[in-house]
Amino acid sequence: MPVKKKARANAVPLIVEDHPDDYEGYPFITLIQYRRSHVLAIVDNSDDQAIKSYVLDLCGPERVDEQKMIEVGAYWYKHHRNAHPISVEVSRKGIPGEAGRIYRSFNIEFVTRVIGPLPRFEMTETVRVKRRKRKSVPTGVEVIKRPINVTKFPFIKLPTQ
Repeated sequence: MPVKKKARANAVPLIVEDHPDDYEGYPFITLIQYRRSHVLAIVDNSDDQAIKSYVLDLCGPERVDEQKMIEVGAYWYKHHRNAHPISVEVSRKGIPGEAGRIYRSFNIEFVTRVIGPLPRFEMTETVRVKRRKRKSVPTGVEVIKRPINVTKFPFIKLPTQ
């Protein structure tokens, strides 16, 4: 007789809370309780299966500049927190390789409590670009190659001699 698995690994529902009123830290930092351990993180995105975030506790062991991550997080929170995930801002600042070492995904089944912002961006839509199939020029069609007169294009700068 097959045994039915539970929907969640634990029977405790996920509790999401705002920062306390007396909290004086950065507003974009989130405390995640994952498998009975507490993790300080900047949440990139969340959905029904996982919470994806940059774990600030790993900055020391992974040799990532924590101050730079805080500066990127502060800029993102002030200017773009409703427009896109912080990972977009990390890429714009040119540090995706460094920040990728502290990027973790937490299975929502093992997260019991979240204190702080939990951004959610719908990123499931894929953008499709319709491309035409390249066709060869049929035989019997004459192809005339003309030189381009670049003086007609003022945005093209020619090197001066």
